[in-house]
Amino acid sequence: MADCLVNPLLSIRVTGPLPSLHGIAGLIFTSSNAIDAFRRLGGQPSDISTIAVGEGTASAVRAFGFRVATAGGTADAVVKHVLSQRYGGPLLHLRGETAIGDIAQRLTAEGVPTREAVLYDQVLQPLSKATREALSQDRPIVAPVFSPRTAMQLVRESKDLRNMRFAAISPAVAEVLGEGRARTVEVADTPNRQAMLDLVANMVSRAGEPARRF
Repeated sequence: MADCLVNPLLSIRVTGPLPSLHGIAGLIFTSSNAIDAFRRLGGQPSDISTIAVGEGTASAVRAFGFRVATAGGTADAVVKHVLSQRYGGPLLHLRGETAIGDIAQRLTAEGVPTREAVLYDQVLQPLSKATREALSQDRPIVAPVFSPRTAMQLVRESKDLRNMRFAAISPAVAEVLGEGRARTVEVADTPNRQAMLDLVANMVSRAGEPARRF
């Protein structure tokens, strides 16, 4: 039987401000944290076109009251979706202080004027005492990692990762976890929460077997 230990390596701090949406033709959300920050800053649902990076974010955006189109789960997919569907600008990317993919810059360069607004900060958190104690034990540990930034924080915070097996949401996360020393890293089939749940469950079921290497 597996024990579950929750230790987020990021906390979300809403900063704002919420910009004016006057003249904006569409909104881009690349995380559920963005729609939560939008709500907490006083944003209201409307009939404006809305694009979400993946189905998890789309569900949160839809629950808030927007009609939403879903891209393929990555920044590249968002850019491809906007261009293929011939959205007109200006669009507004609502995001956190740290973001990957340069969505606004890339779309603007492709002829779709896109602005961006930072609504929240992602504050790095240390490993908890319980996590450090678990890492000191001689048994396999499966850790899901959802971003390159939390991957780097985990590597910085952990002195001994020999017993850890990482479930990475994307190749970009896997690359960070694989740097510097040999580590066990497996990548989800698609970059979304359900694929990560499936991968973690599979890795836990194989925890006593020889590890696979990224």
